[in-house]
Amino acid sequence: MKAHEVAMFPRWKTSGFGLSTPGLRCARLALLAVIAIGLMGPPRSAVLGHEPAPQTAGKPPAVESLQLDDPLEPFVPLRPRTGREEDHIRALALFAAARVAEQKQDYDTALRSYQRAYRFDPNALAALREIVPLAFNLDRQEEGVRYALILAERDPTDPAMLRRLAIYLTEDGDVERALALYEKSVALSEAAPEKPSANTVMTWLEMGRLYFVAKKFDQAARYFAKVNEALENPKEFQLSPPAVAALVNKGELTYQLFGESFLEAGRPDEALAAFEKVNAAKADEARHLYNQARVDARHKQPAQALDKLEKYLAAHHASQGTGPYDLYADVLAELGQDNQLLDRLEKHRAADSENLPLAYFLAERCRKADQLDKAAPIYAALINERKERPPLEAIIGLVQVYHQQKDATKLLAVLGDSVGRAGSLAPLGEAGKNLLADAQTARAIVAAAKQQLADDAAKIDYGQRLAAALVALGLADFDAAQSLFDAALEADKSKPSEVLVNWGLELFMANQYDRAAKVLERGLNEKALPEDNPAIYYYLAGALEMSGRTDEAIERARRAAELRKDSPRFAGRDAWIQFHAKRYDAARQGYLKLLQEYDKKHDSAEVREAMRDARLVLSNISAIEGNLSEAEEWLEQVLDEFPEDLGALNDLGYLWADAGKHLERALEMIQVAVAGDSKNMAYRDSLGWVLFRLGKYPEAVAELKVVASAPDPDGVILDHLADALLKSGDQAAAVEAWKRALAAFEKASETDKARQVRDKLKQAESVPPAKPGAADSKSNEPQDKAAEQARETSK
Repeated sequence: MKAHEVAMFPRWKTSGFGLSTPGLRCARLALLAVIAIGLMGPPRSAVLGHEPAPQTAGKPPAVESLQLDDPLEPFVPLRPRTGREEDHIRALALFAAARVAEQKQDYDTALRSYQRAYRFDPNALAALREIVPLAFNLDRQEEGVRYALILAERDPTDPAMLRRLAIYLTEDGDVERALALYEKSVALSEAAPEKPSANTVMTWLEMGRLYFVAKKFDQAARYFAKVNEALENPKEFQLSPPAVAALVNKGELTYQLFGESFLEAGRPDEALAAFEKVNAAKADEARHLYNQARVDARHKQPAQALDKLEKYLAAHHASQGTGPYDLYADVLAELGQDNQLLDRLEKHRAADSENLPLAYFLAERCRKADQLDKAAPIYAALINERKERPPLEAIIGLVQVYHQQKDATKLLAVLGDSVGRAGSLAPLGEAGKNLLADAQTARAIVAAAKQQLADDAAKIDYGQRLAAALVALGLADFDAAQSLFDAALEADKSKPSEVLVNWGLELFMANQYDRAAKVLERGLNEKALPEDNPAIYYYLAGALEMSGRTDEAIERARRAAELRKDSPRFAGRDAWIQFHAKRYDAARQGYLKLLQEYDKKHDSAEVREAMRDARLVLSNISAIEGNLSEAEEWLEQVLDEFPEDLGALNDLGYLWADAGKHLERALEMIQVAVAGDSKNMAYRDSLGWVLFRLGKYPEAVAELKVVASAPDPDGVILDHLADALLKSGDQAAAVEAWKRALAAFEKASETDKARQVRDKLKQAESVPPAKPGAADSKSNEPQDKAAEQARETSK
């Protein structure tokens, strides 16, 4: 199944309704430049900016016709080429075309041809090696790095380059892939005859840090041990004093990280040694006592650990958070004294009333022990003592206590304080979600707010009204939500923008598009929302379109684009609305115009993502209209720039499978998509379909049964399953699947697909059931003809 769906809200970061435009940071640009220089290597025969080799003057010499003794006969191969061989030949042709384009200095065409040569033959490392420097020469930095990463993973030969790419991935947040490159870099360095250098030790340090972040403590400890050895023997590792200083940096932090890793990895002696170095670097009694107690606990010496923790508590330390109290509870349990925990903590709190972590820990323990009358006053005191910035943890704790007590009035009060500050229930995290999931308590909160408004509106403030409105939205009680939002607007005339934005977006996310549009329009009409904020018009356009008011949506989308002339996202909103409204000609023209205006800009991630989305939609339009070659070309262009885009890999693989071409490559591409997102049923359907096209019917049936078992499966999925079942010889099951497909298509008013399925049913039911396993991919039986009709092109 073709998976791509255009998102109503594109992938960008928002701050309220102001949009941030991502830019390349200076450090990122510098890193890209270093990667580019490292990957370019020696000058090539055709380098950007060089003139082509001079041509020989005059006409080429005439060539006499070749005289043959025997007449020409057509070449008849001993066997037909396999699909993989055809793809390999295609890759060779593309590679040759790229060489010619380079010689003509048509570098865009050369790059595209190299990229497609690699796509048709992923083992073509020669093409990969050409792509990387050429992309950098064309100033397509991010594109070059994508291919550099693929090249580094397939052909790791340069440890320095692997490290640079790993740094890039770390900055991008892809820790797992960065670690894989670091491991390859280390393996190459260890295989070299040279001794480890300062760069090697720095790599070990970074790998230890990343493994710690990934909670892979054994690996983290292994690399930190190597670093520690190097620091203790600097000459053996070619570490100069400045290099040692750079590695250690702030010793108390570096060695603390070492100690944490050793402790988590079950190496307490090494942890203790590291913690001693922490204290030597910067003495801190609280930290030292806690670290020592943790080591004692790991050594199964609870009495010694308890002694150090008692000293920590007696000194009224609070700098180590709640960790010491968690350990205190564990140690008492180990000693069989866990029944003393709350009494001991209460005594320590009485002596140290200002200790925030202790108070919070005690309140949490009381709440979990169902001693709610003890927990609530502690949470409340923490909030009241810090009214300007009340601790979120205490607010969440109090919400949980009142939720357990089913006290709607008190819940409304504490929610009002939180929502009045944040404007949302989101900061409450799981506590807020659990509250909304408890419909009975949530309804009681809404009822309490409405009752207070009726009894004495002056006693219910803005925050409480807004909180109750958001709870009502969570219950899908939209009428109650409207009255409560109106009440919130009346309570605080200074916050209409906040209320209306929250209200409109929450309605939108609840699929209440008409209500959302009315709220946002109200804000504009009443001058409550800024008229020069393009995001308001952007979201309003989406709500209007989803309400079926396409012409008004287009007007608002164009207003957004006028206010933000430099953004492809805003410029493309009109085209998306046209696409959603099935005005395909207008949508195509809009997206083509967008590409014409922005496609040459390669220095902005936002622009490149918008160009990718435009091509994906253009592919959808082409497929819907039956122009499959054009649909494939748009997807090819996406994959040229984003070779690992899962949606494009799946969609192109599906189109190829549906057309019965490049089946081996289609299978590989779809398998990559499934591996990247195994829960995506569209990808799994594509996998089942390509297996079917390859004649692997039992495997296809197994895969498609998984997809069809999802709630309310798409008719195309059921149609595919029926085709595979029929080919596997299970005619009865195929007929049943086709009946389900027919019902799904009729429900969705997809008349053409419903007609095709009726024809298949008629064909399948017109012949006697075949014996299981009797079907054959080369059979000419009527049921095979019915299965062939599955090659419909609408996705």
